[in-house]
Amino acid sequence: MAARVALLVLLPFSSVFAFSNTVPFVAWSSHSSDVLSNLAPGARPNHGALLEDIVSVGDLCSYDAVVVVDHPGVHSSDLRTLQPSCRLATLIKDAPSSRQLPHVERSLGSSPEAAALFANRCGSITVDVTPGSGEWSLEADKKHVLSISMPPIEGSPRYRKTVMAEHEQLLSKELDKLAALASNHLIIYAGSHIPLERRELPPFDSPPEAAVPSSPTAFTLPQGGILHNYQLLTPALITSLLVAFFILVPIVMIGINALASIQSTLRSEAPMDYSAQERKTQ
Repeated sequence: MAARVALLVLLPFSSVFAFSNTVPFVAWSSHSSDVLSNLAPGARPNHGALLEDIVSVGDLCSYDAVVVVDHPGVHSSDLRTLQPSCRLATLIKDAPSSRQLPHVERSLGSSPEAAALFANRCGSITVDVTPGSGEWSLEADKKHVLSISMPPIEGSPRYRKTVMAEHEQLLSKELDKLAALASNHLIIYAGSHIPLERRELPPFDSPPEAAVPSSPTAFTLPQGGILHNYQLLTPALITSLLVAFFILVPIVMIGINALASIQSTLRSEAPMDYSAQERKTQ
């Protein structure tokens, strides 16, 4: 019984650690292809192994364009916050071939560069795309590999949901432009881990304080007294004083008076026939 209870207690922690080093992996194509249908991720899929499986399929080079989307910091839970009617969800749902893997193992720096891997396999031209810029084009009669690096996403769950919706709109615009330029394409969307040196200040933290000017002449002396320049009696302080003086102090005074009014039931008076002189002569 004790062992069963211990297992039940450790079960939530084991599930957290099981997915702590994973990222989502989503791939879809504009036409039916063996690239995704023959993809065998296994029980514990690995990002690098999935890329190698895609490269090993000869049908990969039949695409006019292969899009590799890298989204640092994204989790599978972030994708679930998107509306089912959003453009990205519609593209995946309507794709003839698609694969969705919510938890794929990917260590920092362990996976090869997908864009370079696909470009070397098919002799394609690599195009770096900045989401929202729109400053890119494809050469006619050439195969291309588009590398889209999304901005990192981090912070509280509520903030991540808002940012994820904005990133979805940016990515959808680039994918719509791709569909107009290359109708036969393959899209691979995957998350990645954010390096420590690239982590940003969370939005709910206060920004760093401004640098103190080095010149003493930059300071200006405040005009008026201390009550004119500083707010000493804040609403919280006023409320605390009112509670202390009108509630706590009366309660304490009533308690002291009640304790002082308590009288003992034992009487210390001497009996009627008691004589102190007779007591001394005895």
